[in-house]
Amino acid sequence: MATESLPLFDGDNRPDYKSLGNSGLFVSELCLGTMTFGGDEDIWGLMGQLQQEQADELVKIALEAGINFIDTANIYGFGASERIVGQSLKNLGVRREDVVLATKVLGPMGAGPNARGASRGHIMSECKASLARLQTDYIDLYQIHGFDPATPIEETLEALNTLVQQGHVRYVGLSNWAAWQVMKAIGITRARNLCPIISMQAYYTLVGRDLERDIIPMLESENVGLMVWSPLAGGYLSGKYEGPDVSEENRRAKFDFPPVNRERGSEVIKVMREIADGKQIDGEPVNVAQIALSWLLHQKPVTSIIVGAKRPEQLRDNIRAAQIRLSDDELVALDEVSRLPEEYPGWMMAMMAGYRNSTES
Repeated sequence: MATESLPLFDGDNRPDYKSLGNSGLFVSELCLGTMTFGGDEDIWGLMGQLQQEQADELVKIALEAGINFIDTANIYGFGASERIVGQSLKNLGVRREDVVLATKVLGPMGAGPNARGASRGHIMSECKASLARLQTDYIDLYQIHGFDPATPIEETLEALNTLVQQGHVRYVGLSNWAAWQVMKAIGITRARNLCPIISMQAYYTLVGRDLERDIIPMLESENVGLMVWSPLAGGYLSGKYEGPDVSEENRRAKFDFPPVNRERGSEVIKVMREIADGKQIDGEPVNVAQIALSWLLHQKPVTSIIVGAKRPEQLRDNIRAAQIRLSDDELVALDEVSRLPEEYPGWMMAMMAGYRNSTES
């Protein structure tokens, strides 16, 4: 398909674009996740086993909807996802500058002790391998997929800075780090004048709001963008795992991840169903999953949410969620049913802040 036929920036219902953290990089509020690409009879196969032709269709749907952001990782399908993404862009005739490609490094890509982690050696070699699989000469956003306790943070950040200086990577981000770890990394980049950390990829949903305790306040304070993975909590927030018609043949029956407090979750889904009832998008009824995605898009700290799919209609449904506008009352109802239990020092900090808040005009 010719590039011109992909209306990346046209249409009234295209997603919004936001700058990613403190950078000039603009990304769509929806990001195409590709964990479902290339899986085999392994853990990645439980997520999805889409091959090239099926993946091409999903990438085409995303691009035509105005999504300019694609996220993958070297570990997804042990390189298969990156290969499929790179080939999809070639097959669809997409200009490289029209998409923001994000990938990640950390997980084991071989049997040896140095074929994993966030060491300089592993980062440098895996970046080269990712570039080859993606068929590109640069990665827009290169992310450390998790915290490596065996490697000094300084070594990791220096390696990322080298890749930026070489032109192989344009921006760097983190994923699944604790707030103190991110803050330490930010301090190191500033002290050593290294390339800044512009994004954090993390789990955040109506049944998993743990980020709000420490990570989100830190991200807002330091102007770091938030990319949300598994916005439907591994499919739980589709509602299909609650109620009398639940099938035992589902992903969560084989791989119950991310963990969900089912007792609290069932109450959340009940409120979501009430809100979805009666809403429509383009004449189609709104479903529970779309309410979950819409809630995230209403959260100020969220820059982009990563939506994956196995089927075209599933991806189209997820994309339509960007058109839903929740009322103040609906947002309050969702907040009340999903709010985190109070925890120290949060409740003490809120109480002590009252001394200052009461003096504001």
